[in-house]
Amino acid sequence: MSVIPTEWGEPDSRLGLYYELLWIGLAVVVFGALAYWEPFSITVSITPQRLAGATILGVVLGIAVTYGTFVSDRFQGLWADFRIRFAGLFVLIMGVQLGLAVAPTWTVLTMLATFLTLVPLRIAIYLRTR
Repeated sequence: MSVIPTEWGEPDSRLGLYYELLWIGLAVVVFGALAYWEPFSITVSITPQRLAGATILGVVLGIAVTYGTFVSDRFQGLWADFRIRFAGLFVLIMGVQLGLAVAPTWTVLTMLATFLTLVPLRIAIYLRTR
């Protein structure tokens, strides 16, 4: 059972767009705060090479997530299965935690670039389907 209405999952839903932009904005604030204040012994040392690499990786991940979420019917059908969704989210959460422990700079910058890429892509999908 979903907490949000099922129609919010549609690409042309205005309330769904606001809901997703709220979560994306929260993620940008969290990863931006991690990059700026470096709490919890996370050291983020930004160099031009790391920033360029993480930005490229983040943009590619953002495009892949958007494609899988809104364009690929095969991925949407797979994601509808609760067990697959639970396992996917578990792997994602553990992967980010492992990334923060092993390579905090790359993880924070890549996630920040990914979420910043999702904003214009999500708005473009909403405007195109509307």
